Amino acid sequence: MCLTPLQFTHHFSAAVSAFSAPLRFAVVVAVALTTACSPSGDTIKIAGTIEIREVSIAPLAAGRLHRLVRDEGDTVRAGDTLAIVTQPGLIERITEARARHAAALARVRDLEAGARPQELETARAALTAALADSVRAQNEFARVETLHADNSASASQLDQARNAAAGASARVRQARESLDLVAAGPRANQLAAARRDAEAVDALVGQLIAQQDELVLRSPADGVVLLRFAEAGEVLAAGMPVLTIGLTTQPWVRAYVGQEHIARVRLGATVALTVDGYPGVTFPGAVSEINPAAEFIPRAALTERERADLVYGIKVRIDETGGRLKAGMPVDLILTLAPRP
Repeated sequence: MCLTPLQFTHHFSAAVSAFSAPLRFAVVVAVALTTACSPSGDTIKIAGTIEIREVSIAPLAAGRLHRLVRDEGDTVRAGDTLAIVTQPGLIERITEARARHAAALARVRDLEAGARPQELETARAALTAALADSVRAQNEFARVETLHADNSASASQLDQARNAAAGASARVRQARESLDLVAAGPRANQLAAARRDAEAVDALVGQLIAQQDELVLRSPADGVVLLRFAEAGEVLAAGMPVLTIGLTTQPWVRAYVGQEHIARVRLGATVALTVDGYPGVTFPGAVSEINPAAEFIPRAALTERERADLVYGIKVRIDETGGRLKAGMPVDLILTLAPRP
Protein backbone atom coordinates (compact mmCIF):
# COMPACT_ATOMS: atom_id res chain seq x y z
CA MET A 1 0.00 0.00 0.00
CA CYS A 2 1.04 3.68 -0.29
CA LEU A 3 2.81 5.38 2.57
CA THR A 4 2.25 8.92 3.73
CA PRO A 5 5.17 11.35 3.28
CA LEU A 6 5.92 11.17 7.04
CA GLN A 7 5.86 7.35 7.04
CA PHE A 8 8.11 7.24 3.99
CA THR A 9 10.65 9.62 5.57
CA HIS A 10 10.86 7.42 8.67
CA HIS A 11 11.41 4.31 6.55
CA PHE A 12 13.94 6.11 4.34
CA SER A 13 16.01 7.48 7.26
CA ALA A 14 16.11 4.09 8.96
CA ALA A 15 17.22 2.38 5.76
CA VAL A 16 20.02 4.84 5.04
CA SER A 17 21.40 4.77 8.58
CA ALA A 18 21.31 0.96 8.69
CA PHE A 19 23.64 0.43 5.72
CA SER A 20 27.14 1.54 4.79
CA ALA A 21 27.82 4.12 2.08
CA PRO A 22 28.32 1.62 -0.82
CA LEU A 23 24.82 0.22 -0.20
CA ARG A 24 22.98 3.54 0.14
CA PHE A 25 22.16 3.79 -3.56
CA ALA A 26 20.51 0.33 -3.48
CA VAL A 27 18.63 1.27 -0.31
CA VAL A 28 17.29 4.50 -1.88
CA VAL A 29 16.12 2.64 -4.98
CA ALA A 30 14.57 -0.19 -2.96
CA VAL A 31 12.69 2.21 -0.70
CA ALA A 32 11.54 4.23 -3.72
CA LEU A 33 10.18 1.09 -5.36
CA THR A 34 8.45 -0.27 -2.29
CA THR A 35 6.84 3.08 -1.46
CA ALA A 36 5.81 4.08 -4.98
CA CYS A 37 2.07 3.89 -5.37
CA SER A 38 0.32 2.30 -8.24
CA PRO A 39 -0.95 4.79 -10.77
CA SER A 40 -4.00 6.64 -9.58
CA GLY A 41 -5.33 8.21 -12.71
CA ASP A 42 -2.33 9.79 -14.45
CA THR A 43 0.13 10.24 -11.53
CA ILE A 44 2.51 8.16 -9.43
CA LYS A 45 4.27 8.90 -6.17
CA ILE A 46 8.02 8.31 -5.97
CA ALA A 47 10.82 9.22 -3.58
CA GLY A 48 13.73 11.51 -4.35
CA THR A 49 16.58 13.50 -2.88
CA ILE A 50 17.41 17.20 -3.21
CA GLU A 51 20.69 17.91 -5.02
CA ILE A 52 22.46 21.18 -5.88
CA ARG A 53 24.82 22.11 -8.67
CA GLU A 54 28.46 22.66 -7.83
CA VAL A 55 30.95 25.06 -9.44
CA SER A 56 34.73 24.81 -9.06
CA ILE A 57 36.45 28.20 -8.68
CA ALA A 58 39.95 28.32 -10.21
CA PRO A 59 42.32 31.00 -11.60
CA LEU A 60 42.91 31.21 -15.35
CA ALA A 61 46.61 31.94 -14.81
CA ALA A 62 49.22 30.48 -12.49
CA GLY A 63 50.11 32.37 -9.32
CA ARG A 64 50.38 32.27 -5.55
CA LEU A 65 47.26 32.17 -3.36
CA HIS A 66 47.59 35.42 -1.43
CA ARG A 67 44.41 35.31 0.65
CA LEU A 68 41.23 33.30 1.12
CA VAL A 69 38.36 35.70 1.71
CA ARG A 70 35.68 33.02 2.21
CA ASP A 71 35.85 29.57 3.79
CA GLU A 72 33.81 26.38 3.93
CA GLY A 73 30.23 26.96 5.03
CA ASP A 74 30.16 30.68 4.17
CA THR A 75 27.18 32.01 2.24
CA VAL A 76 28.18 34.04 -0.81
CA ARG A 77 26.43 36.29 -3.31
CA ALA A 78 27.13 36.60 -7.02
CA GLY A 79 30.22 38.78 -7.51
CA ASP A 80 31.57 38.35 -3.97
CA THR A 81 35.37 38.05 -3.76
CA LEU A 82 36.34 34.52 -2.70
CA ALA A 83 40.14 34.50 -2.98
CA ILE A 84 43.01 36.63 -4.26
CA VAL A 85 45.90 35.22 -6.30
CA THR A 86 49.06 37.21 -7.05
CA GLN A 87 51.81 37.02 -9.67
CA PRO A 88 55.31 38.44 -8.96
CA GLY A 89 56.10 41.47 -11.10
CA LEU A 90 52.61 41.82 -12.59
CA ILE A 91 51.98 45.26 -11.05
CA GLU A 92 55.37 46.49 -12.28
CA ARG A 93 54.62 45.23 -15.78
CA ILE A 94 51.32 47.11 -15.76
CA THR A 95 53.07 50.30 -14.62
CA GLU A 96 55.69 49.95 -17.36
CA ALA A 97 53.07 49.33 -20.03
CA ARG A 98 51.08 52.37 -18.93
CA ALA A 99 54.20 54.55 -19.12
CA ARG A 100 54.95 53.28 -22.63
CA HIS A 101 51.37 54.00 -23.63
CA ALA A 102 51.60 57.56 -22.32
CA ALA A 103 54.83 58.11 -24.29
CA ALA A 104 53.26 56.71 -27.47
CA LEU A 105 50.23 58.98 -27.10
CA ALA A 106 52.51 61.99 -26.58
CA ARG A 107 54.33 61.19 -29.82
CA VAL A 108 51.02 60.93 -31.69
CA ARG A 109 49.85 64.28 -30.32
CA ASP A 110 53.21 65.84 -31.22
CA LEU A 111 52.95 64.61 -34.81
CA GLU A 112 49.32 65.68 -35.10
CA ALA A 113 50.16 69.19 -33.87
CA GLY A 114 52.73 69.65 -36.64
CA ALA A 115 55.68 72.05 -36.42
CA ARG A 116 56.12 74.34 -33.45
CA PRO A 117 56.07 78.12 -34.06
CA GLN A 118 59.74 78.26 -33.07
CA GLU A 119 60.63 75.65 -35.69
CA LEU A 120 58.82 77.62 -38.38
CA GLU A 121 60.52 80.81 -37.32
CA THR A 122 63.94 79.17 -37.44
CA ALA A 123 63.29 77.78 -40.92
CA ARG A 124 62.12 81.18 -42.18
CA ALA A 125 65.20 82.88 -40.70
CA ALA A 126 67.48 80.34 -42.38
CA LEU A 127 65.79 81.03 -45.73
CA THR A 128 66.15 84.81 -45.25
CA ALA A 129 69.86 84.44 -44.48
CA ALA A 130 70.38 82.18 -47.50
CA LEU A 131 68.64 84.70 -49.77
CA ALA A 132 70.83 87.53 -48.46
CA ASP A 133 73.99 85.47 -49.04
CA SER A 134 72.80 84.60 -52.53
CA VAL A 135 72.22 88.30 -53.39
CA ARG A 136 75.72 89.23 -52.16
CA ALA A 137 77.27 86.34 -54.08
CA GLN A 138 75.43 87.28 -57.27
CA ASN A 139 76.54 90.95 -56.93
CA GLU A 140 80.14 89.89 -56.33
CA PHE A 141 80.05 87.61 -59.37
CA ALA A 142 78.71 90.46 -61.53
CA ARG A 143 81.45 92.79 -60.29
CA VAL A 144 84.25 90.27 -60.93
CA GLU A 145 82.78 89.44 -64.32
CA THR A 146 82.99 93.17 -65.26
CA LEU A 147 86.59 93.40 -64.04
CA HIS A 148 87.52 90.28 -66.00
CA ALA A 149 86.12 91.83 -69.16
CA ASP A 150 88.46 94.82 -68.59
CA ASN A 151 91.33 92.40 -67.85
CA SER A 152 91.36 93.69 -64.26
CA ALA A 153 90.51 90.28 -62.76
CA SER A 154 91.96 86.89 -63.50
CA ALA A 155 90.06 83.88 -64.78
CA SER A 156 90.51 82.12 -61.44
CA GLN A 157 88.89 85.03 -59.63
CA LEU A 158 85.97 84.84 -62.05
CA ASP A 159 85.54 81.10 -61.48
CA GLN A 160 85.71 81.57 -57.73
CA ALA A 161 82.96 84.22 -57.81
CA ARG A 162 80.82 82.07 -60.12
CA ASN A 163 81.12 79.06 -57.78
CA ALA A 164 80.27 81.19 -54.76
CA ALA A 165 77.12 82.49 -56.48
CA ALA A 166 76.06 78.96 -57.46
CA GLY A 167 76.64 77.67 -53.90
CA ALA A 168 74.59 80.49 -52.44
CA SER A 169 71.73 79.69 -54.86
CA ALA A 170 71.85 76.01 -53.80
CA ARG A 171 71.64 76.98 -50.14
CA VAL A 172 68.57 79.08 -50.90
CA ARG A 173 66.86 76.10 -52.52
CA GLN A 174 67.76 73.89 -49.54
CA ALA A 175 66.46 76.44 -46.99
CA ARG A 176 63.20 76.83 -48.94
CA GLU A 177 62.68 73.05 -49.04
CA SER A 178 63.35 72.81 -45.30
CA LEU A 179 60.76 75.50 -44.62
CA ASP A 180 58.22 73.68 -46.81
CA LEU A 181 58.81 70.40 -44.91
CA VAL A 182 58.43 72.06 -41.52
CA ALA A 183 55.25 73.82 -42.62
CA ALA A 184 53.77 70.61 -44.11
CA GLY A 185 54.21 68.63 -40.89
CA PRO A 186 54.80 64.85 -40.59
CA ARG A 187 54.10 62.43 -43.41
CA ALA A 188 50.83 60.47 -43.21
CA ASN A 189 52.64 57.13 -42.85
CA GLN A 190 54.64 58.45 -39.90
CA LEU A 191 51.47 59.52 -38.11
CA ALA A 192 49.75 56.20 -38.92
CA ALA A 193 52.72 54.23 -37.59
CA ALA A 194 52.76 56.25 -34.35
CA ARG A 195 49.03 55.62 -33.87
CA ARG A 196 49.46 51.86 -34.40
CA ASP A 197 52.26 51.81 -31.83
CA ALA A 198 50.00 53.55 -29.31
CA GLU A 199 47.17 51.08 -30.00
CA ALA A 200 49.49 48.10 -29.54
CA VAL A 201 50.72 49.34 -26.18
CA ASP A 202 47.15 50.13 -25.11
CA ALA A 203 46.15 46.55 -25.95
CA LEU A 204 49.04 45.27 -23.83
CA VAL A 205 47.84 47.37 -20.88
CA GLY A 206 44.34 45.95 -21.27
CA GLN A 207 45.67 42.40 -21.42
CA LEU A 208 47.72 42.82 -18.24
CA ILE A 209 44.83 44.44 -16.37
CA ALA A 210 42.49 41.62 -17.47
CA GLN A 211 45.05 39.10 -16.25
CA GLN A 212 45.23 40.88 -12.90
CA ASP A 213 41.42 40.94 -12.66
CA GLU A 214 41.23 37.19 -13.37
CA LEU A 215 43.47 36.58 -10.36
CA VAL A 216 40.68 37.90 -8.14
CA LEU A 217 38.34 34.91 -7.84
CA ARG A 218 34.66 35.87 -7.52
CA SER A 219 31.51 33.87 -7.00
CA PRO A 220 29.55 33.33 -10.24
CA ALA A 221 26.21 33.04 -8.41
CA ASP A 222 24.56 32.94 -5.01
CA GLY A 223 25.48 29.86 -3.02
CA VAL A 224 27.48 28.27 -0.23
CA VAL A 225 31.19 27.39 -0.08
CA LEU A 226 31.26 23.60 0.08
CA LEU A 227 34.96 22.69 -0.15
CA ARG A 228 38.37 24.37 0.08
CA PHE A 229 41.29 22.85 -1.81
CA ALA A 230 44.17 25.27 -1.14
CA GLU A 231 45.71 27.33 1.63
CA ALA A 232 47.14 30.85 1.57
CA GLY A 233 50.71 30.83 0.29
CA GLU A 234 50.33 27.83 -2.02
CA VAL A 235 51.45 28.10 -5.64
CA LEU A 236 48.54 27.37 -7.99
CA ALA A 237 48.63 26.17 -11.57
CA ALA A 238 46.21 27.61 -14.10
CA GLY A 239 42.84 25.92 -13.69
CA MET A 240 43.66 24.45 -10.27
CA PRO A 241 40.48 24.59 -8.10
CA VAL A 242 40.61 26.70 -4.96
CA LEU A 243 37.00 26.42 -3.76
CA THR A 244 33.79 24.66 -4.71
CA ILE A 245 30.53 26.64 -4.60
CA GLY A 246 27.14 24.96 -4.18
CA LEU A 247 24.41 26.84 -6.07
CA THR A 248 21.69 26.63 -3.43
CA THR A 249 19.27 28.73 -5.49
CA GLN A 250 19.20 26.10 -8.25
CA PRO A 251 18.18 22.85 -6.52
CA TRP A 252 17.02 19.78 -8.36
CA VAL A 253 15.79 16.32 -7.44
CA ARG A 254 17.30 12.96 -8.26
CA ALA A 255 14.62 10.27 -8.34
CA TYR A 256 14.02 6.84 -9.83
CA VAL A 257 11.04 5.47 -11.76
CA GLY A 258 10.28 1.78 -12.18
CA GLN A 259 10.45 0.24 -15.61
CA GLU A 260 6.69 -0.35 -15.66
CA HIS A 261 6.09 3.44 -15.62
CA ILE A 262 9.11 4.87 -17.47
CA ALA A 263 7.45 4.63 -20.88
CA ARG A 264 4.88 7.17 -19.71
CA VAL A 265 7.36 9.69 -18.32
CA ARG A 266 8.03 12.65 -20.62
CA LEU A 267 10.50 15.52 -20.51
CA GLY A 268 8.73 18.57 -19.14
CA ALA A 269 6.17 16.50 -17.22
CA THR A 270 4.89 18.41 -14.20
CA VAL A 271 5.91 17.28 -10.73
CA ALA A 272 4.60 18.31 -7.31
CA LEU A 273 7.13 18.01 -4.46
CA THR A 274 6.42 17.79 -0.74
CA VAL A 275 8.92 17.88 2.12
CA ASP A 276 8.28 16.83 5.71
CA GLY A 277 9.89 20.03 6.96
CA TYR A 278 7.28 22.16 5.17
CA PRO A 279 3.88 20.53 5.84
CA GLY A 280 1.14 21.73 3.55
CA VAL A 281 3.61 23.33 1.09
CA THR A 282 3.92 22.00 -2.46
CA PHE A 283 6.88 22.93 -4.64
CA PRO A 284 6.29 22.82 -8.41
CA GLY A 285 8.81 21.23 -10.73
CA ALA A 286 9.26 19.54 -14.09
CA VAL A 287 11.18 16.54 -15.44
CA SER A 288 14.33 17.89 -17.13
CA GLU A 289 16.26 14.69 -17.82
CA ILE A 290 15.60 10.94 -18.16
CA ASN A 291 18.46 8.48 -18.05
CA PRO A 292 18.52 6.33 -21.19
CA ALA A 293 19.82 3.21 -19.38
CA ALA A 294 18.32 1.16 -16.54
CA GLU A 295 20.11 0.84 -13.20
CA PHE A 296 20.25 -1.31 -10.07
CA ILE A 297 20.50 -4.79 -11.67
CA PRO A 298 23.51 -5.04 -14.02
CA ARG A 299 22.89 -8.49 -15.47
CA ALA A 300 21.69 -8.89 -19.05
CA ALA A 301 19.54 -11.98 -18.34
CA LEU A 302 16.71 -11.18 -15.93
CA THR A 303 13.87 -13.21 -14.57
CA GLU A 304 10.35 -11.88 -14.75
CA ARG A 305 10.46 -11.04 -11.03
CA GLU A 306 13.81 -9.26 -11.34
CA ARG A 307 12.60 -7.11 -14.22
CA ALA A 308 10.28 -5.39 -11.75
CA ASP A 309 13.34 -4.11 -9.90
CA LEU A 310 14.70 -2.16 -12.87
CA VAL A 311 14.64 1.60 -12.40
CA TYR A 312 15.48 4.64 -14.51
CA GLY A 313 16.96 7.77 -13.03
CA ILE A 314 15.27 11.07 -13.72
CA LYS A 315 16.15 14.66 -12.88
CA VAL A 316 13.48 17.10 -11.78
CA ARG A 317 14.03 20.84 -12.09
CA ILE A 318 12.51 22.83 -9.22
CA ASP A 319 11.23 26.37 -9.49
CA GLU A 320 12.80 29.01 -7.23
CA THR A 321 12.25 28.07 -3.57
CA GLY A 322 14.04 30.91 -1.77
CA GLY A 323 16.73 28.56 -0.48
CA ARG A 324 14.33 26.50 1.64
CA LEU A 325 15.27 23.18 0.03
CA LYS A 326 18.69 21.92 1.16
CA ALA A 327 20.98 19.35 -0.40
CA GLY A 328 20.27 15.82 0.84
CA MET A 329 16.66 16.43 1.86
CA PRO A 330 14.36 13.46 1.08
CA VAL A 331 11.24 14.51 -0.82
CA ASP A 332 8.05 12.94 -2.16
CA LEU A 333 7.14 13.57 -5.78
CA ILE A 334 3.79 13.30 -7.48
CA LEU A 335 4.74 12.72 -11.12
CA THR A 336 2.26 13.29 -13.92
CA LEU A 337 2.33 10.48 -16.48
CA ALA A 338 1.54 10.61 -20.15
CA PRO A 339 -1.62 8.84 -21.34
CA ARG A 340 -1.31 5.14 -22.07
CA PRO A 341 -0.71 4.40 -25.74
